[in-house]
Amino acid sequence: MTTFSSPTAIVETDRASPRTVDIPDAILKTAIIVFSIGVLLVTLTQHTRAQAFQILWQHRLGRPLLILGTAYAALTTVWTVWRFILAMRYRPVPSVSGDSLPRISVIVPAFNEGALIADTLSHLAQCHYPSDRLEIIVVDDGSTDETWAQIERTRDWFHNSGSDRRIQTIRLPANRGKRHALYEGFRRATGDILITVDSDSLVDADALIELVSPLVRNPRIGAVAGNVRVLNKSDGLIPRMLDIRYLMTFDFKRAAQSVMSGGGVLCVAGALAAYRRTAVVPILSEWLHQQWLGHPARAGEDHAMTNYIRGQGYAVTFQRTARVQTLAPTTYTGLARMFLRWGRSNVRETAHLASILIQRRAPHTNSAVPIEAGFLFNFVVGATGLVVPYLFLAAAIGLAIASPPIFGLKLLAAAIASGVFPLIFAGTFDRNDDALLAIVYSLYAMLLLSWVWPWALFTSHKSVWMTRTAGGK
Repeated sequence: MTTFSSPTAIVETDRASPRTVDIPDAILKTAIIVFSIGVLLVTLTQHTRAQAFQILWQHRLGRPLLILGTAYAALTTVWTVWRFILAMRYRPVPSVSGDSLPRISVIVPAFNEGALIADTLSHLAQCHYPSDRLEIIVVDDGSTDETWAQIERTRDWFHNSGSDRRIQTIRLPANRGKRHALYEGFRRATGDILITVDSDSLVDADALIELVSPLVRNPRIGAVAGNVRVLNKSDGLIPRMLDIRYLMTFDFKRAAQSVMSGGGVLCVAGALAAYRRTAVVPILSEWLHQQWLGHPARAGEDHAMTNYIRGQGYAVTFQRTARVQTLAPTTYTGLARMFLRWGRSNVRETAHLASILIQRRAPHTNSAVPIEAGFLFNFVVGATGLVVPYLFLAAAIGLAIASPPIFGLKLLAAAIASGVFPLIFAGTFDRNDDALLAIVYSLYAMLLLSWVWPWALFTSHKSVWMTRTAGGK
């Protein structure tokens, strides 16, 4: 990472810039094509489909497995096609400008972030947003490295350079977790719109204007999700694969959810999120002290805030043009920990949202929470996805071990096939030259990450951050 020396000494991350394709990269992508086509051709020519069907249909346990599996596959296919249609209908809200822009407070929680925090603050300070309506608050959550020194250096540079930007700093005496750090920022903020930016993320120059525009134009909207992509794609295969996954998460899933019910986004990612102040204040204490299975709910604070705001009857939308790039894990261990953290919070917040849908009344306003059939359908299918696919996967792995030539080959072909839609979407919609890595990620996830989500289900009470050196964050 570059260290901070001036507002222009920042990490260059032009998402539209083409990457030089070297020989190893070309070989990798050629190998993906050859391997994928080879597996699919062998699967089709070896008549394994008919053999697999006969074996399952003649077995007393195999027949219901085959019927239920086919039904679930049909359901998820309909779900995917429906979301694709919605995603194609999605359009970002036109940006507002001038006197229409509200006063905003940007809260940046930081813990042991090192030199990158300077770049994060530099990008924020250089955003195209009126200085008299922009408040930047950075909260050091008891860092034990150079983070606080970098924060002070950045603040002093802007204060002494004649810039009209100001950075307010808060240093907490001990690490208590990201939720507590955000709380300190929220309660000190004076803006009408509260924005969170992760301390390892760099926002585009127009991101803040784009992010607040839906909130200005529609009073029904209580929160807006930014468009998150990977900052460190040059750091290895894992970040490059994750960039494709992020593309599908935001430009496909969030875009589709944004069309549902006029704003049905299920989670506003903390890397770049905007909340209406009047939606945050009533639930701030409850959000801070949230419990799950008798334990404090630490991780997944962004998902929790989304549900608390939805529980007041607000819509939640996605703004594709509000872009931010964030650091992604570069190792298998880091990736597994990140997904485990996400999985645990997803279990908790799925139950949280289910309670909101059942009650149908906002506890703080006693107003009806609007629920449309499309949003409910999306939630139900997504919720069953926490359990059902892994039961089928466990059965498929067992069958593959018992008969590799038949079921092993089919499992491999299925993993490749599941990467085809992300490949097409990334390659055509985003013109991403790494689209082929969707196939690699699909295989990687099946072989090495399929244990994460079931484990998250059984250990959801262990709500810890796991990606920093101090406890709680």
